[in-house]
Amino acid sequence: MSILRNDIFDLSITKKICLSGLFIALVVIFNKVIALNYIPLIPFVRISFGSIALLVFASIVMGPLYGLVIGASADVMGYFIFDASSFGWFPQITLTYALLGFLPFFIYKLVLLITNKKIMMIVEYGFMGLVLTGLTLFLALNNSIALYGTTYNFELYQKILIPCIGLLLCGLIAVVNFIIDKKTKVEVPLNIYQISFIVFLTEILVNLLFGSLMKAWAFGWNMFLAIFIAQAILMFFNIPYNSYLVYVTMRISKNYIAR
Repeated sequence: MSILRNDIFDLSITKKICLSGLFIALVVIFNKVIALNYIPLIPFVRISFGSIALLVFASIVMGPLYGLVIGASADVMGYFIFDASSFGWFPQITLTYALLGFLPFFIYKLVLLITNKKIMMIVEYGFMGLVLTGLTLFLALNNSIALYGTTYNFELYQKILIPCIGLLLCGLIAVVNFIIDKKTKVEVPLNIYQISFIVFLTEILVNLLFGSLMKAWAFGWNMFLAIFIAQAILMFFNIPYNSYLVYVTMRISKNYIAR
């Protein structure tokens, strides 16, 4: 299918299968061995040091189907091999990781349409501004939200804290992108603004929105607001960190995987 074809990265099926095994092992290690799992008070949040970046990179380079298999397989294997918690296996979480490996490829195909770096920067920051404005207006105009029969009330501190976190996130992303863009002289198939936008949309759509719903389904719908806020805070670190990791990984491997 042409929509699944990658015009920049051209790998044989054999290479994709070999890399898939490598990425599954790496994601398991990053998610279970060197990650912060089941933190007290917020056991539904996992602080991983690179698994999302690996899934985004795998999806871009090998395609959405390989990314889906890598994400789902890594979560299942990680649980049954390394998980020592008292929680059961949640297919909802596995579905989230599958989507983390599936969706970035299609966002990547969209950003390829914007070849000018300055235009890409305007698009990224403009989209961030729209998201932040929409979130702020929603919180300002609503005192509660109903979800699956449960009503969540917004406290005043939440109405202030959530937009502030979003503003800090946008500022941090802009600073990190600027530093990488100015200090890096090596050409890569995608510029930092394209990569950052892919990671940003993946975090928003998969981890913050879809992932929060899946975790609330697994841990209880009464936990949704706490999960959502925790995921929003985690995004403060995830987006610039994972954007940098994807950029560095692509720069290191560009001679081996890019046309």
